[in-house]
Amino acid sequence: MVLHRGGPVNITYTVDGKPVVRHIPKGGVFFLPGGHECDVALHASLDSTHIYLRSDLFADEENAARSLVGGLAPILGERDAVLESLATAIGDTIIEGLPASSLFVDPIAKAIANRFIAINYHKPAYESGKQRYQLTNRQMERVRDFVEANLDSDIRLEMMARVCGRSTEYFVRIFKVTAGVSPYQYVLNLRIERAKALLGRDGPSIAEVALQCGFSHQEHLTRMFRRFTGVTPGRYRLSIH
Repeated sequence: MVLHRGGPVNITYTVDGKPVVRHIPKGGVFFLPGGHECDVALHASLDSTHIYLRSDLFADEENAARSLVGGLAPILGERDAVLESLATAIGDTIIEGLPASSLFVDPIAKAIANRFIAINYHKPAYESGKQRYQLTNRQMERVRDFVEANLDSDIRLEMMARVCGRSTEYFVRIFKVTAGVSPYQYVLNLRIERAKALLGRDGPSIAEVALQCGFSHQEHLTRMFRRFTGVTPGRYRLSIH
């Protein structure tokens, strides 16, 4: 895992032989699980913290001998406030010369691993011999209705799971199998859809659109909107009027 303490910076990743160019903001997180190859080309200097996570941190809680690493995909510079905070805590122990006690660092490392599992785990294809449980159409409708009704607020995993009558851990595992994306990505997609609809109207300012779609501020909306559509909200609004 790499936390970008500086930035923004342009980076070219070559993951499993495929080049990907990203504009990484300060606080962006790079994650490369075992079994993937990645070359990184920086286009500017970058202050970063590198954290190497032991594979046993990703053991299945129900079967300690089974690793969940195979169900994790690379993350290329996405922002996540939880991961940023946890990685910063570890980085501060180095920068400030604090004792690197395992009593302090190990629980944080475990929390980081759990966070990656929560936002990024999906059942690998090679496990398809087992029965693949999925959310029903009705459950997915409930999730969408709930998310759309609460886009302007902080939507949490446990809330989405509760709508389906599932535990948070089980919900995370089967949601991506059903929807093809993680819950986090799913919510982001709907936020961008809502933003597009609001930008098509003459009334709300871009700052107001950001808040109505659950983004923390206008810059947050602009960054995510450009990542999804390739243009800024302002340019998108001009193009449809």
